[in-house]
Amino acid sequence: MKKVYLFVVLCFVLASCGNKIIYYGRQYPPTQTVDIFFRESDVKKPNEIMGKVTLEMSASKSSDKIQRKLMKRAQSKGADAIIFDNISLTTTGSTTGAAAAGTAKKGWFFGMFGSKTKYDKGQQVNGTLLKYSKNISR
Repeated sequence: MKKVYLFVVLCFVLASCGNKIIYYGRQYPPTQTVDIFFRESDVKKPNEIMGKVTLEMSASKSSDKIQRKLMKRAQSKGADAIIFDNISLTTTGSTTGAAAAGTAKKGWFFGMFGSKTKYDKGQQVNGTLLKYSKNISR
């Protein structure tokens, strides 16, 4: 019975997905404030691109919440500024279902107890993290 329970729990863990922030780039000591830009030409201070960040969340989440999450990540990575490059709506789907396996008196059995696909509207936000040149130790 423990094996069946473990298998079902494992299926749910593998099927679940969270709203993750994906970041590729350099890291510096954390910063307290992050400037916000929507065009590269608006950044007037000399800088270097330190990385790229992406967040995908449900469309029901407020833009303020998404902005706060990205700003917090930018601060933790040591960015001085973020340029919001691309904000787009997406459609995502997830399938849920249940299965079980175990032994019966006459051998093994395996059961699949249905599945359901749910489509959700989402939003994807891409950004570029910047470090001002004056704040880079060389």
